[in-house]
Amino acid sequence: MIELNARKAHGAWRMAHKAGSRGQTKPIINPMRYALCIFFLLFFSGCGGPISYIHPTADLTYIKTVAIVPFENLTQEKGAEGKVMNVVAAEVLRRGIFDVVEFGEVAKVLREEGFKGDGLISKRVAERGAKRLNVQAFIVGSVEEYGVSRTGGSSYPEVSVSLKLIDAKSYKILWEATHSVKGTTVLDRLFGISKKSTSDLAKELVAEMFDTLFGG
Repeated sequence: MIELNARKAHGAWRMAHKAGSRGQTKPIINPMRYALCIFFLLFFSGCGGPISYIHPTADLTYIKTVAIVPFENLTQEKGAEGKVMNVVAAEVLRRGIFDVVEFGEVAKVLREEGFKGDGLISKRVAERGAKRLNVQAFIVGSVEEYGVSRTGGSSYPEVSVSLKLIDAKSYKILWEATHSVKGTTVLDRLFGISKKSTSDLAKELVAEMFDTLFGG
């Protein structure tokens, strides 16, 4: 993506240069300004938001309490799922829209109803578990990346998460989002500054994901 954007910028400069050579007024290109434009194009092209979906008929006003199903950990980082679950619960409570059932109670009830602990919840388990927990929806998720990645001689934190909000009765997916962020930028690579911790990165990622559901 960075290489593509750079080519576009350079292509635009070449077109302007050719236009000038055909008898039109030749644009004056300031080399320093051109270099800065390329730099900021590369810098901001690394920033991307979550990919999300909201069911067209979703009405969340009836949801008072949610249960967070134990997440699936697809990383090499032991305990990553628990760390992200804590961030998700804190973000939901911070927004004051849903109440959240205590993790231990959720795990106990779902296990008794046949939950296999793979991050997925069947319709039967959802229906039965929802009645016992008195919840209207479940949040399920998986952690794809959590930790420090290394490229060449540099290292940076990286977090990637997928979340879904599932209606307890209909088993309908009301909302889902996937997001991946890295705690480094072109500026970091050049000057080695402004790096974020993995925990800070997770908070930022989860907040941006829920912005797609509740608004920023």
